[in-house]
Amino acid sequence: MTVNIEALINGIMSVMRGEVRGSTKFVISCLIMLVIWFTVWTISGWNATERTRLNSLQGRFHTLLMLGEEYKNIQPEASQAQTGNVDVAVVFAQVSENMTLGNRVNRITPDGRNQSVEINRLYAEELADLQKQLSSRGVRIIAAEIRALPAGRERLFTVSAIIGPANP
Repeated sequence: MTVNIEALINGIMSVMRGEVRGSTKFVISCLIMLVIWFTVWTISGWNATERTRLNSLQGRFHTLLMLGEEYKNIQPEASQAQTGNVDVAVVFAQVSENMTLGNRVNRITPDGRNQSVEINRLYAEELADLQKQLSSRGVRIIAAEIRALPAGRERLFTVSAIIGPANP
């Protein structure tokens, strides 16, 4: 079986020019099928993108729900919260030792019953954990200045804060 390429090309060209009976309908049908295929392919791509986006948003929403539940469950220690006799410096020292902040604590200065502190190079999770641990021990952040510094793909925070007892 030999294939004559020239005859094949001539046959295709005669169909495209409409010289063969029914060829016009065939060409139009092929074009319609091509448009339908392209439309389905495009919509399928959009659908996959939106499905991925929706899964990402659902994951973020569930994370937010879990964080909200954790936050609602945080309660200061009963004895310290009721009496208000919290030694802020001691509590901060315990928390910084627990979190291994070490040389990242740049400054601790007494300010009456409160303490003025400065901590460098904190990740976002560490900053949230610091606030959580302080509040669970009856110490609150009264005022804070937080500066974000780029560190590769993440950000590091420098925090200057005044901390004091939760119940003054």
